[in-house]
Amino acid sequence: MCDEGVVKVNGKKAKAAKEISENDVIEIDTISKYIKFKVVKVPSTKNVSKKESKELIEILEEKRKDLKNIIDLL
Repeated sequence: MCDEGVVKVNGKKAKAAKEISENDVIEIDTISKYIKFKVVKVPSTKNVSKKESKELIEILEEKRKDLKNIIDLL
């Protein structure tokens, strides 16, 4: 996703190796969905429980894109 330019960190296109820090704002803009969230906490391990994962970010904005508009673009 990063290589296609759909991921931004703090308003700048991000590469896959980008280090993420607390308070970073991440945007993911795919063909069908847009989500913007703030990193509240970076986990100390790679594996986190589903319950804990919800506490790591704060969703700022989220919207699904209308598939009719997507089809019109094609």
